[in-house]
Amino acid sequence: MVSPTTKRRAVRMSIENGLGSIAQACRALGLIRSGYYRVAHVGDTAKRLLARIVELSENHPRYGYRRITALLRREGESVNAKRVQRVRRERGMQTRKRQRRARRTGVSTARRQRAQRPNHVWSWDLVHDQTVNGGRFRILTLIDEYTRECLASFADRSIRALDVIEIVSAAMQEHGRPSHLRSDNGPEFIA
Repeated sequence: MVSPTTKRRAVRMSIENGLGSIAQACRALGLIRSGYYRVAHVGDTAKRLLARIVELSENHPRYGYRRITALLRREGESVNAKRVQRVRRERGMQTRKRQRRARRTGVSTARRQRAQRPNHVWSWDLVHDQTVNGGRFRILTLIDEYTRECLASFADRSIRALDVIEIVSAAMQEHGRPSHLRSDNGPEFIA
């Protein structure tokens, strides 16, 4: 233990646990007894600075301690960045890192294709469900967006990429090839 505050806390805990008197605990921890009774005095300038740090942090929640320090220094305050960091940490004002949006990969058309005729746009998706016993299964649905006709529907406990290719190619042989095939880019369609 290094800081007097930590030593005072340890003395207080040892007294509460009945391990000895104040004098014995202070002697064991190397703390002067007057240091145990000492009340921390915070000056007016320190209180004002602390209030200003909290105010700026609440007004600008995305700013980190370095930027808050820069704002305070622009206002003419001589403040240490470590002090601003400590005050913000004690108050729970740490900024969270923004989670970056995943960039789309591949070529994208500028606007979404609307179905204008049969076999123009087909959509496919996997539906997940559960039986009464708790067994899971999936259903692959393939729909023509213009006619709203279900071109294929395939249910199984697991649907592999080869199954999807086989079902779609069978639907293409029966109904013709679509101009566009729309998918939700889920993990099922990676292959």
